[in-house]
Amino acid sequence: MKLMILDGNSLVNRAFYGIRMLTAPDGTPTNAVYGFLSILQRLLDEESPDALCVTFDVPAPTFRHKRYAAYKAGRRPMPEELARQIPLLKEVLDAMDIPRRELSGWEADDLLGTISLRAGGTGWECVVVSGDKDALQLVDEHVRVLNVKTRLGQSTTTVYTPESFREEYGFEPGGMVDLKALMGDSSDNLPGVPGIGEKTALELIRRFGSLDGVYEHLEEDAIKPAVRKKLEAGRESAYESYELATIARNAPVDYAPESWVMPRTGEIYELFRRLSFTKFMEKWGLRPESGPEEGAPAQVSGCCTSRILTSPRELEQCLDESGEQALYLWWEEESGDLLFTYDLSESENVAALLSRRHYAGDYAAAMGKILDPARKKAGHHVKNLLRRALEQGVEADGFVFDSALAAYLLDATAGSYELETLTLRYGGFTPYTAGQAQAQSSLFDGEETVSEAERVAGMASRAAAVAALEETLRPLLREMGVEELFDGIEMPLCKVLAEMECRGFLVDREALRHYGESLNAGIERSQRFVWDCAGHEFNINSPKQLGTVLFQELGLPGGKKTKTGYSTGAEVLEKLREDYPIVQGVLDFRELSKLKSTYADGLLKVIAPDGRIHTTFQMTVTDTGRLSSREPNLQNIPVRRESGALLRQMFVAGEGNVLVDADYSQIELRLLAHISGDENMRAAFLSGQDIHTATASQVFGVPPEEVTPELRRRAKAVNFGIVYGISAFSLSQDLGVYVNEAKDYMDAYFARFSGVRDYQKAVVEQGREQGYVETLFHRRRNLPELRARDFPTRSFGERVALNMPIQGTAADVIKLAMVNVQRRLKAEGLQGRLILQVHDELIVECPEQEGERVARVLTEEMESAVRYSVPLVAEARQGHSWADAH
Repeated sequence: MKLMILDGNSLVNRAFYGIRMLTAPDGTPTNAVYGFLSILQRLLDEESPDALCVTFDVPAPTFRHKRYAAYKAGRRPMPEELARQIPLLKEVLDAMDIPRRELSGWEADDLLGTISLRAGGTGWECVVVSGDKDALQLVDEHVRVLNVKTRLGQSTTTVYTPESFREEYGFEPGGMVDLKALMGDSSDNLPGVPGIGEKTALELIRRFGSLDGVYEHLEEDAIKPAVRKKLEAGRESAYESYELATIARNAPVDYAPESWVMPRTGEIYELFRRLSFTKFMEKWGLRPESGPEEGAPAQVSGCCTSRILTSPRELEQCLDESGEQALYLWWEEESGDLLFTYDLSESENVAALLSRRHYAGDYAAAMGKILDPARKKAGHHVKNLLRRALEQGVEADGFVFDSALAAYLLDATAGSYELETLTLRYGGFTPYTAGQAQAQSSLFDGEETVSEAERVAGMASRAAAVAALEETLRPLLREMGVEELFDGIEMPLCKVLAEMECRGFLVDREALRHYGESLNAGIERSQRFVWDCAGHEFNINSPKQLGTVLFQELGLPGGKKTKTGYSTGAEVLEKLREDYPIVQGVLDFRELSKLKSTYADGLLKVIAPDGRIHTTFQMTVTDTGRLSSREPNLQNIPVRRESGALLRQMFVAGEGNVLVDADYSQIELRLLAHISGDENMRAAFLSGQDIHTATASQVFGVPPEEVTPELRRRAKAVNFGIVYGISAFSLSQDLGVYVNEAKDYMDAYFARFSGVRDYQKAVVEQGREQGYVETLFHRRRNLPELRARDFPTRSFGERVALNMPIQGTAADVIKLAMVNVQRRLKAEGLQGRLILQVHDELIVECPEQEGERVARVLTEEMESAVRYSVPLVAEARQGHSWADAH
């Protein structure tokens, strides 16, 4: 039998600092509880214990405080955001019937020690889980300790057994107490022996085995005189620290592992729903106590008629019955089946399925009738359905609601917008799923199977869920002020993006293949150069081998040792590239290898039979509203170096066509000038000056005509750094200057552009008070991080608060421009169509004779998308390849 004991305080503390701030809909901070449950879920999956218990500290003095008044003195108070979550975590554990133990006068560690000792004595295998290394002293033949660390939302676990502990530390687990007795512990304010650090303490315990052993051999020559002197002076402090560091194993705690059953989840549905813990609701299959279907609307039951359409006549009958009411759709991507629902009467709903398996008529024509632009419709991830329709030659439109897009506008950081997640969060139900209940086979003739009936029931329930979500989410969009953004930009953009995905971007396959072959030669040259510099061959792709060569064999400065070897990340190597040719060779090798694997080879694999690459645009991924693309990511084609820019030569126009590429000129800086209201920055744009030259002139105090390329480069880094909330340290890294010099640049900038400084202060404070920041279109980004006590989290929130309104507004503007451009191209009867968007850049493919008109359309629509105090400027160029037009 296996018992798992968790150190509640330690783990919730690790989770709080390792996971970004999260809040429940009512504003309650939840990241620590969420992180704790994530750790628990993973441990349950990995360890499968038979019993479970969580221990906690009690906010009262312990026997250690009475023995040593300075125990834990100076420790910072728990952040308010974490303190508020401790009772919440206990509420969750109680609801799950997970036993927790806490005892006045004793620490959670003492309870861990006592329970683990008793468990070993009664034949239980014991697993202790903690984020603190104090617990390692408990390791023995019956007790394993799992040391958990959480960083950037990911937790890692190191398992300690007697063998693995000895291998890492070189002494027995109990020696952890002796180690702390010598080196002390700043977190608990244990003094240890003043002047003895971890390295020396480790050497002493490895050599002499224990604190007693150290003092028994104090006079031996093996101990250096300087160390001996410190040990002699700190003897009393060492033994006092030993007593304080020893985990007590005699606490009067209740012990009954047979009754500490595994967690139950039946009664925590409402609590998790209140906290918006949809991930755990799905993982653990949580449902309302009254039953899994009760909350779900329009379940296929006596009030719903299901029809499988077999002929055009049956389809026409359903469409006639529906009249002018909106259709709610559910599309099954794997099968291509399309189901729509409508009300037959106040008490009866119809779900009609169009399936290739059953429909005897022209399937594409039938789809076209359902997706007729003249009929209002709603769905989930509408853009994907529109693309599949276009691939079948069906011109679909008329969608007025997309439940995924609506939820994304309401909370851009939610992470998941799957239907089941949204119905749980906003409606408290989950759609019917095949296998949940006995299907109603009477809906079908005798040749149909029960599984088919259940599948249709599930599709119908999902279509009905879209209707329920529209009823719930539409008022929320209106209340937040984003209904116009939703209706005027996001919904029309679905069709534009579907058309762009369907059309694709033509690629010169042979040129791309030759390009990959040329990269092979460059990779081999770089590899040979690195080997020559090193004096021998080695695996450059191995960080461990590379680190050994650079920092041990060649003795390069700046080596940072980690558990697995020296760090060889880009940030380390970039600082060395100018002074050490081998480092430049390594960076060249890495860049060329990535170009080869990711782009040359990777793009060849995704060229469709029509010779084009059809990327997929994602509308609900970024926090700022920007689009992203995948399979492949065409928004990430490198352009900074010649080898990467050559890739754009491979993307070409079809025969007789040209590419027209237009991009906004410094749109984010122009938006910053408008939003901040800074008169000097506005004046620079209104006068037609180059903004970077104007900034260099004002920051560095030289006339515009005397601004050198280097000064302009620095001013450009400052300009864009300010937009992204850069720190003086980061700016110094970008410019290769000292931090105080970078700070001087920023101070000079804000002295001249004081409106920007005032705006940035105001937007951060406003975000802190409101809990969010927003774009000029009211697109919102929640920022609980701004109220965090810890500096890194709060600093992240401040950077987001500075950047999101600017970058998000730029994303909104170009989305609106895309809708307007595509609409105008069609209105003027032009054949040109948008094929790609890359942040502030739009590309249209059109017949050569349309090139000038299309360039004018792009420029005019992009520049007139909005009217602000600083004009937006777009520049259009033509060419037969992306590189030529860019």
